[in-house]
Amino acid sequence: MYTHCRCALYCLAVSVPLLAGCVVAPQQRQPLPPPNTAHEEIRRCRSDNQQAHAEVLNTYQAARRAGRINPGEAEQFNAMEARLRNVQMELARDGLSLQECQRIGGAIARERNEVARMTRSDPAVARCLADNRRAHQEVVSLYENAKRSGRINPSEAQRFNAIEARLQNLRADLGRDGIALQECQRIGGMITRERDEIARMAKHDPGVARCVADNRRAHEELYKVYNNALRAGRIEASEAQRFQAIDKRLNSFQAEIKRDGLSLAECQRIGSAIARERAVVEKMAR
Repeated sequence: MYTHCRCALYCLAVSVPLLAGCVVAPQQRQPLPPPNTAHEEIRRCRSDNQQAHAEVLNTYQAARRAGRINPGEAEQFNAMEARLRNVQMELARDGLSLQECQRIGGAIARERNEVARMTRSDPAVARCLADNRRAHQEVVSLYENAKRSGRINPSEAQRFNAIEARLQNLRADLGRDGIALQECQRIGGMITRERDEIARMAKHDPGVARCVADNRRAHEELYKVYNNALRAGRIEASEAQRFQAIDKRLNSFQAEIKRDGLSLAECQRIGSAIARERAVVEKMAR
């Protein structure tokens, strides 16, 4: 009996560890598969490009409302806007690769840099530069016409050499990048003084010469009134369109002023017309 009990205890001791080994261990939680890195990069690239695309359009619209986009730049932006619409369609396309998305980002960056360049331009400065270049050419033409008609004597011709040197320096100033409106207006004043001096040299009728000089000054002052109002944001879009018609008439007056053989009565008529245009512009500028 003792041997039987001893054998039973031995069997029990052996079976307990075996039963313990049969207990099912709890399953460990499997880690989630890593996200698709390529898809995430494309998603981020697409989002960044869409945001940059919107910023380009917003920057341009804000600059246009502030009057910092001249008509020539506006026409250029129309072509840019068409390119941006194509970019927007590409961004929305299914199956966009990362390389394509990065290429689109580069295209948007180039358009953004171009818009930034546009917004740095000041329409008032652009108009002032154009007026000064035109006035500069008129001074040279005025002298050449007077010389051909024998109205410049040799001593005056020598004096014109000094004037011509100054005009060349002014032309170089007009071609300089980053010129401010105040500098441009200063150059315009210097060109006007040279023009008045050449008009005197050309031996015009003093009354006509004085009337012509007054009309040219009135013409320039009218543009200054408009440009200052434009910079201050006091010119509405409809008024800017209306000024284009005024600008055409003023250019016509300017052509008449520089015509040889202008009589005093004709000059005074032009002066009255410029005064009427100035009254209209001053009303716009209020």
